[in-house]
Amino acid sequence: KDKAVLALLASKGTFAIGAGTVSQLPVLATAVYGWKDGGTGLLFGVRGVGTGLGPLIASRFTRGDLSKVLRVCGLAGIGFSVCYAAAAWSPVIFVAAVFIALAHLGGGAQWTLSTYGLQLRTPDYIRGRVMAGDYAILTLTLSISAMLAGLLSEVAGVRWTITVFAAVAFVAGCAYLVFTRNVVTSVAAETQTIAE
Repeated sequence: KDKAVLALLASKGTFAIGAGTVSQLPVLATAVYGWKDGGTGLLFGVRGVGTGLGPLIASRFTRGDLSKVLRVCGLAGIGFSVCYAAAAWSPVIFVAAVFIALAHLGGGAQWTLSTYGLQLRTPDYIRGRVMAGDYAILTLTLSISAMLAGLLSEVAGVRWTITVFAAVAFVAGCAYLVFTRNVVTSVAAETQTIAE
């Protein structure tokens, strides 16, 4: 019944539609850049750095305001997609690593803020079930996305696969912003009323 909770539940699932790109990092490191395990470790390592820093940076923009949390979740997904597309076509692995770190600033922010938003918005008596549903949706969507990315990579190659999934993530992020616009406005009005 709560559209803000629905929007927050849709956030991770929307983001995960394009997250099959992550499954392609080892292929990118080895097949494109000619590195071995060290290249895979580098790309996953910078992913971790971005994921760790993203929520810290994003929290400065949201400051506990649920309407801003919803908006940043959508923008973070768009940032993720643009940076992954740039990483796919980077000339050397170190440039790709920078873009992957930047992509996961958005990925980490989206993941953490959507969880935080659900904690703020859901009543105690159903919070556990809501959180379990959130991660179930995420896990299912990630699994399908990774499987499809692997299949496409066999046919089209890793660079085009990452590009396609980044484009899908971009469209999903834009759609999320459009479909949650009224919810963001409504939540912002609620916050303003409480503040007054």
